[in-house]
Amino acid sequence: MRIIVSALCLWMLGACGNDTSEEDPKPGRDAGSDSAAQSGEPDDLREVSCVDQSISELMLFDDPAVGTIRDEAGEGDGFYNLIDATGGGLNAKSSFVYARFGEDGLEKVSLSDEEAFESLDWDIAFRRYVVRLNSGVSGPGDVTAARTRPSTAYLELTSTPEDLEFRTEEYFSDDGCEFVPDTSGIGAPATALSSFWKYQSCVQMTKNVYVVALPKDRYVKLEMLSYYAPDNQRICDDTGQVPMPSGAGNMRIRWDFLE
Repeated sequence: MRIIVSALCLWMLGACGNDTSEEDPKPGRDAGSDSAAQSGEPDDLREVSCVDQSISELMLFDDPAVGTIRDEAGEGDGFYNLIDATGGGLNAKSSFVYARFGEDGLEKVSLSDEEAFESLDWDIAFRRYVVRLNSGVSGPGDVTAARTRPSTAYLELTSTPEDLEFRTEEYFSDDGCEFVPDTSGIGAPATALSSFWKYQSCVQMTKNVYVVALPKDRYVKLEMLSYYAPDNQRICDDTGQVPMPSGAGNMRIRWDFLE
């Protein structure tokens, strides 16, 4: 019954429908073997739990996504990226777009959903309004995230606050791999970054600012700027409605390394 209700909610979402990218982004960077990848050898990987449940519940695939990552201009220093996270539309037809935070920007990693369960090469993954980190039930890594205080201004955040509580990915329970949804009401997983949006007839940005903890004591500040085309996102945030075509799934983010 929960799956049926979720499907109806998603159908009513409308603006998150079968939009595809309205732009012609340049190809994303190929995965390399630079020092940005997480440490560890394949034989040392932690076994990820609830993989079968993830494949079924999240609609995962065994071919890498074709969605690209491109650089954009933005306010202040740091990195601004557009991610084609459309995933084939409302009914996903391709893997998440996997990426890592590199010294020169956000780098796409060519992995399928199933390969990602055995890889330390990625830090973050995008598809539609779901953003996952490589930790817990999501992957074998140790990438975690914490939401900063509501009053935090992204451009003014220059170092990692001391009072943060970092979360690993736990959208399946330890006992029985029961699915843990977020609070949106449409059946999305309760990922560590799921509070970047809320739902009121369209996907609205909360403007929450996060700190993502990477291996080797590296930290990144991160904010999701839009899920729709920028002008449409502003209308959604202000009115709870979004024009069509909405540009859904073309995610814009800003991020930078912290001291």
